[in-house]
Amino acid sequence: MKKPAKKVLLVDDKAENLYLLKSLLSGNGFVVEQALNGEEALKIAREKHPDMIVSDILMPVMDGFALCHEVKTDESLKDTPFVFYTASYLDQRDKELALNLGVDRYIIKPQEPEDLLQVFQEVMSQHDDDTKKIAQPTILETDYLKEHNESLIRMLEKKLEQLDLSKRVLEEEIVVRREAEAKLQASLKEKDVLLKEVYHRTKNNMQVIVGLLDLQARKAGKVPADVVFKEMSDRIYSMSMVHDLLYRSKSLYEIQLDRYLHDLSNRLLTVHNQPQQDIELALEVDHIPVNIQFAIPLGLVITEMISNSLKYAFKDRSRGRITITAHLKKDAGLLLSIADDGVGLDESVDLNSDNTLGLYIIRSIVENQLFGAVDFTNENGLTYDLTLPDLLLDVKTF
Repeated sequence: MKKPAKKVLLVDDKAENLYLLKSLLSGNGFVVEQALNGEEALKIAREKHPDMIVSDILMPVMDGFALCHEVKTDESLKDTPFVFYTASYLDQRDKELALNLGVDRYIIKPQEPEDLLQVFQEVMSQHDDDTKKIAQPTILETDYLKEHNESLIRMLEKKLEQLDLSKRVLEEEIVVRREAEAKLQASLKEKDVLLKEVYHRTKNNMQVIVGLLDLQARKAGKVPADVVFKEMSDRIYSMSMVHDLLYRSKSLYEIQLDRYLHDLSNRLLTVHNQPQQDIELALEVDHIPVNIQFAIPLGLVITEMISNSLKYAFKDRSRGRITITAHLKKDAGLLLSIADDGVGLDESVDLNSDNTLGLYIIRSIVENQLFGAVDFTNENGLTYDLTLPDLLLDVKTF
């Protein structure tokens, strides 16, 4: 005759824990009853007399210790195998209280399903064996009440510590979140400012280009159209290179002068290079941060100077040299010099006149936009010496 399936009463206030244990036991032939606290479990145990009780300890209404005490002092239930399966009561004194109450096993969560099932089967086998001594309570009622209260106090203190830790963590998270929100608001504000700045820069650049085209139209005379277009291309490229360097830099407000002069001068040399000529560039430029408002007009000036040298200084020559120096002086500002060793300007050219478009652009931008001064030296080639105030530079130290 087939033996009836063993009945197991599971007690836990967390539904997910009950589900896992029920799945394990039901899948191995056990009949499972469930309860969410000790009071409910005691009622079921008295009605259905399970073959084993597996209980958590920390539960509402009636905890596991109180349930075990009631079971072990009930004449109809005292021989029922009882197992604690807990993740909260880890103190050795709690384990001793449980053993004194008469539990058969005290298991700490979590356990591997196979190991847990083996323990359950061993506990029931021992109770089925009449030769085995069944665990019985060994604690007096007064001692039980005292130790149970102490256990509850320890658990309360532990929970208070956890709450305090959770509170501190939460407060830290709130601070971090507020900082993140502040950064987000600042970022949104910065993006709004940047969008306006992009619009402003684009408008200014368009105005500069229109102005240059107007100057070119009024002063070009009979200059061939391809020359006019090439000169305007150089000027526009000098402006676009500033924005390219800004895009590739960490800052959206400044570029490094040495990098800009290197890239711009080499690009102009490539564009104006003649196959039969060997023009050397020599740069001695300090690592100087320059803001965007300063960089674009300065780039236009430098483009005019280098382009003029490349177009006119080395006619009928196979070799030439252009030297670019830039240094920051505390009392003088930025000292920029662009010199070539070419043929120099014709004596008929008046360096103080505005008749030549390139010289007019240089003088106009330096004096009216950069608030500086420019000198021309027409000896052993042409030298441009610029003195620009450092108020337009984003420089903190010298």
